[in-house]
Amino acid sequence: MPRLVILALMGILLRTPGLAAATVELPLRPPVTTVAFRAYGLGLFPLDGNFTRFEGTLTYDPQDRGRCRVHLLVEVASLVMSDASLRDELLGPEFMDARRFPALRFDGMCEGRAVNGDLTLHGVTRPFALDLDWGANVLTAMGRLRRADWGMTARPLTGGSTVRITVATAVPPVTAR
Repeated sequence: MPRLVILALMGILLRTPGLAAATVELPLRPPVTTVAFRAYGLGLFPLDGNFTRFEGTLTYDPQDRGRCRVHLLVEVASLVMSDASLRDELLGPEFMDARRFPALRFDGMCEGRAVNGDLTLHGVTRPFALDLDWGANVLTAMGRLRRADWGMTARPLTGGSTVRITVATAVPPVTAR
């Protein structure tokens, strides 16, 4: 009887995403990973930024990349943009409010070619999905959020109402078993 229970538990663990014996856990941190965004000012002009301080993990099975787990914690004040005054405005109380909400967090699980999870930004946690593109050596996750869904409603016309989030990281090539 105890042997049967142990075998049943092992079977459950091996079928649970992120817990199989062949999984790989990659750190998500600079310089091999980037966390960036793009919004459009007045709906026309791209406003690009990226974060320089973050950490996380990507856990996946190289033979079944549709099964993965992602954890990412980003220091909001590490935002870099080409326009310093715009950067300061985005970190201020009308937008990301970095003093009150110093971090953004994403925790998700892969389902096929998407990762679905919870994004905490500006003190609000909501479901968020990103599309996955597994290249030979790079994984790119891209999703769009409506700023208002996370409580950032200032200047929707000049700052754009949606923001594209892109996370890219180097991954080792798949090898045959």
